[in-house]
Amino acid sequence: MLCNFIEQNAKKCAEYFPVQPGQPLSFDGDVHVVYRDQEMLTFPFETKVRVRVTRLDVSVPGQPIHTCSHYHWLDWPDRGVPEADLAPIFLLNKVQDTVTPIIVHCSAGIGRTGSIVLIQHALELLQRNQPLLEICTYLIELRKQRNNSIQTEHQYLYIHQVLLLYLRTHKYLDDSVTAYLDNFTRDYYKATKGF
Repeated sequence: MLCNFIEQNAKKCAEYFPVQPGQPLSFDGDVHVVYRDQEMLTFPFETKVRVRVTRLDVSVPGQPIHTCSHYHWLDWPDRGVPEADLAPIFLLNKVQDTVTPIIVHCSAGIGRTGSIVLIQHALELLQRNQPLLEICTYLIELRKQRNNSIQTEHQYLYIHQVLLLYLRTHKYLDDSVTAYLDNFTRDYYKATKGF
């Protein structure tokens, strides 16, 4: 979940899971969700990003209880960007081995969600040793499946900055491009200052 229930005094998302210990929530009388516990995700590096992990028990009559982990990015601004670091990569790696379907959402399902989905797609290509083309190529494909994905130029730049940090950290890039990366990073922070 990449949004909050209420942002800037506007409802952004239905309250589809309980947020208090022991609090139950039922849907159509058949689906029951109970809050088990929660903790803040601990990152192995310094970041301002805050992600809450809530464990929920979901039950349907006649079926075993299913426990799921709900990851809630608390401070990603609507139509904006969080601090550009490796936090989205760490979060995506954290849920990567999940065997059940993963649902990613924000309020409209295109800005923040599109950003995370596009970062994940690029990571999957790298992990399969496939070449990483220009991000706009993947954005066009993503928009065929989810119209208007990536709402703002800041989100588009954010994707690039996060991926460049990842590529640099994992030594995918030759040292000869360091000056270009530094220039992009400097320009990125100028362009997104205040967002």
